Amino acid sequence: MNLLDFKNREKIGYLEWYDIIIITLILWTVGIVSSTQAYIALIHGETSIAENLIFTTSDNYIIFAMQAVLLLAVLIYLYLRRFDFKIWTIQFKLKDIVYGVFIFIVAALMLDIYFIITGPLESILLFPGPIGGFFANETVSSVIYGALNGVYEELYFLGICLSVRKENLKWVLPFSLVVRTSFHTYQGMISALGIGILFGLFLYFLYTKSKSKNLVPFFVAHALGDVFGVGLFYIVSRIIEV
Repeated sequence: MNLLDFKNREKIGYLEWYDIIIITLILWTVGIVSSTQAYIALIHGETSIAENLIFTTSDNYIIFAMQAVLLLAVLIYLYLRRFDFKIWTIQFKLKDIVYGVFIFIVAALMLDIYFIITGPLESILLFPGPIGGFFANETVSSVIYGALNGVYEELYFLGICLSVRKENLKWVLPFSLVVRTSFHTYQGMISALGIGILFGLFLYFLYTKSKSKNLVPFFVAHALGDVFGVGLFYIVSRIIEV
């Protein structure tokens, strides 16, 4: 096929099951494997949740660079598949950013309740989410990483996974929830299930009920969760300490 034929080829508005599998392998193989290894070490007592949640400045920039490369690879794959990127709505408006903050607050309260039900208060205060550096000595790498990761994850879960035919949602949704859970196991299974299932279903529900289907509020909500931790009790406790 020459370049002219490629450009004239009709764009596709839906992804097939093999597209989802290929993209999942590109974006999440490293994360799932490393999280699983950390979880195995956790249950064997070789490490702790608190230790697993420590990310250095170097860690943040390395993961940022890796995700940037993998995301670029997926976008190239979609381009070669002639995927119609216009089906995604990505509009940065003030109201959408405010809505993202609202989503974050509600999700944080929801997970606070979840952790109260599933464990002692101490486990909540030890759960800063993937990034706790905002309240430590440096903040720049945490914010930079959190901003990209919010896009990276929700573009996959809400943008890519939901770009299938309606009849395929019955398997794509549970598949995406399993994926979201699988790379959070390094935080412990209780936390992984809370983030993967509860948080995942909450974002899915809000997105599917949204008229605009704008991804930006979900990027913002997820980024805030990465920077501050998805739990208001934790944030308040750290502010009091500061």
